[in-house]
Amino acid sequence: MTTPTPLSRVLLYSHDTYGLGHLRRNLVLARSLLTSPAPPQVVLASGSPVIDRVPLPTGLACVPLPPVVKRGAEEYDSLDPSLGISLVRRARSAVLSDVVARWQPDVLVVDHAPHGMKGELLPVFDTLRRRSPRTKVVLGLRDILDEPERVVAAWRAEGVMETLERVYDAILVYGERSVFDLARLYRLPPTVAVRLVYCGYVAGAPPAGPAAPPGLEPGTEYVLGTVGGGGDGVEVLVATAQAAAAAGLAAVLCTGPLMPAADRAHLADAVGGRPGVVVVEHLTDLVGVAAGARCVVSRGGYNSMCELVSLGVPAVVVPRSAPRVEQVLRAEAFARRGLVRVVREADGFAGSLVRAVAEAAAGVARPHEQLPLDGGARTVDAVRRLVASAPAADDGAPDETLMVPA
Repeated sequence: MTTPTPLSRVLLYSHDTYGLGHLRRNLVLARSLLTSPAPPQVVLASGSPVIDRVPLPTGLACVPLPPVVKRGAEEYDSLDPSLGISLVRRARSAVLSDVVARWQPDVLVVDHAPHGMKGELLPVFDTLRRRSPRTKVVLGLRDILDEPERVVAAWRAEGVMETLERVYDAILVYGERSVFDLARLYRLPPTVAVRLVYCGYVAGAPPAGPAAPPGLEPGTEYVLGTVGGGGDGVEVLVATAQAAAAAGLAAVLCTGPLMPAADRAHLADAVGGRPGVVVVEHLTDLVGVAAGARCVVSRGGYNSMCELVSLGVPAVVVPRSAPRVEQVLRAEAFARRGLVRVVREADGFAGSLVRAVAEAAAGVARPHEQLPLDGGARTVDAVRRLVASAPAADDGAPDETLMVPA
């Protein structure tokens, strides 16, 4: 009788080519793993350029990958202009291959990109077959990737369907089928669809309570504007300041660490000198500050939407519509359930935002549906069940020297 394999080593892969969303979701998953009973060792391989500037869960080890920046659909450049993207991709593949060969994880959880950035995981899969064949390979997908026809066409062109069938032992969907039926809309073949597990939404831990925003007197009522990494959110923050003033509220505007210097200067010119407007790059307790706001204006990224729903705070979402429409699709799906209000970014959208913020800040109630927000715990359970289905390894101990201090 074989003994089930315990979960002792988990490698999380996050390509991180734009914004903070992938990194934030993987940190929530890492924390769920590390705080679960009999926690495994967890390593996060990430290409985020700001991973050294965010708080990490206790016990998490990180393997940095040379960062890249997304220029368009499947178009990337090295963040270091002296290095070509082909060289960077090969370097990232080499780092990942070395990690899986030496550490031999029980499971590799790939975030979002089945082939990795520009196919960088394909050599890694070959290394796994040769050096660590017992490693389970799991794909973790957020609830919505993009407009279905675009995803289907891209996956067919890139051979993703074949990879899903040949390489991946399970596909974990961080969402609910009732919100977005990924298998049906992305036309997964039955042999792949049977491997799907809907885990619910992956939300971070709720705050201990509202946190005082910086720069405002205690008791000041405010609107929080937050645009994730901030790469393209300056006009949303300018409009948020206008909407807050129209509602007679202060404004806390969080630019994020990736906002270009020119956009920061534009924001300073637009709101500088206004009373009750505070501009910050980073909030140590963003969720806590959101919890104390009369209204939150946000992009429609996965993590932001999960946090807003978990807090129950009145929210207005201005979804990004390029290079993908996933934020639009998610925002509209949540709005149909009464969870948020949506304002589309277009010419003259500031007036619509003023009206939406006024309504939200006034506490106008709307019937709403609840969503499951325990996706972190359910993901851990799904990974444990998958690994436990395999017999215990007896092909030699992996190299323990890989572990990097968190």
